[in-house]
Amino acid sequence: MSENWSDELKNIGDAGDSSRDEVDENSGNPVCEMVGAIKRALQCGDHQGLMVHLGTLEEWRRCGRNNLTHDYWRVAQYIGETELNNVYLLLTVTWEKPDNIKWSCLGDVLSLLALSLCNREIIFRLLIYASNVIPILVEAVGQDQNEDARLHALTIINVSVTVARARFARGLLNANFLDKLVDRLNDQGPHTSGQLLEKILEVIKSLLMCGQPYTHGYATEILSKMTWVMEYHLGHKPLHDFFHDLVRSADIGDKPHICAKYWTKGRLRKELLSRCLRQPWLYIYCSWPACGNHNAALNTFFRKCAACSTVRYCSRQCQEKHWWGGHNIQCKMIARPV
Repeated sequence: MSENWSDELKNIGDAGDSSRDEVDENSGNPVCEMVGAIKRALQCGDHQGLMVHLGTLEEWRRCGRNNLTHDYWRVAQYIGETELNNVYLLLTVTWEKPDNIKWSCLGDVLSLLALSLCNREIIFRLLIYASNVIPILVEAVGQDQNEDARLHALTIINVSVTVARARFARGLLNANFLDKLVDRLNDQGPHTSGQLLEKILEVIKSLLMCGQPYTHGYATEILSKMTWVMEYHLGHKPLHDFFHDLVRSADIGDKPHICAKYWTKGRLRKELLSRCLRQPWLYIYCSWPACGNHNAALNTFFRKCAACSTVRYCSRQCQEKHWWGGHNIQCKMIARPV
């Protein structure tokens, strides 16, 4: 679509690429209202607002109602497609805050980043920022001031390695990202939470799925270090069985590619990501937030924006509404991330 700039659509806010009118005309639509609220929170760095909105989104996901579950994933996709630059900017700015307030704020931004990594294309776009994001994730995993920030960082690492494999894992392994955390867990012994252990084991599984000697070697080393702390969780049978399954798989023929096949079982990355997100379907939605059409509906075909190749639409009408609703401002920023 050709570019037509209007004096009424201006680049406002600290984050840089959002417009003031994008969702105002769709008040009453919960997806549009949530997207607008998150965009405003990103623009002004409102961490308290982000925490409230993310809590509401989690309620949508947990309620079990299909319409709200779809709304959750529509918001996730939209934020990932159009706001990833701004999430990255807020993440880097927050990381520079003093330690006494940094981690509570980083927890909210990491939660938003984890939410937005809901399909393969968005995760591959994260690779653009990987050299700057990975040090933040490594520090978040190693710190002990905010458990939520640590869990969100592990979630981001897990989905990113599951999809991008060694392209994302290499930077993590260069920083030995799990060593400090596992040493601390061994010191804590029985006081370690089962949820944290499960997250770590999921990350180890994603490393084993890479099928590379260096990722396999590091995963095996971490598993051997975890033997002590896992002894305190013998009563948690599913967790203990998962751990021993990982240990056994790492020893299969001592060949990384055989271990990777054991865990992937020939599944496509889309299927692996679906299991990782614990979501039975991963639909692609129309990028106009008021629409809601997805690629599982009959006779629904999507066209991408020719300029940024990121957002997509089920009709020309949705493309035009989104363009004049703010994408004409966002498009260049998405195509040329900071």
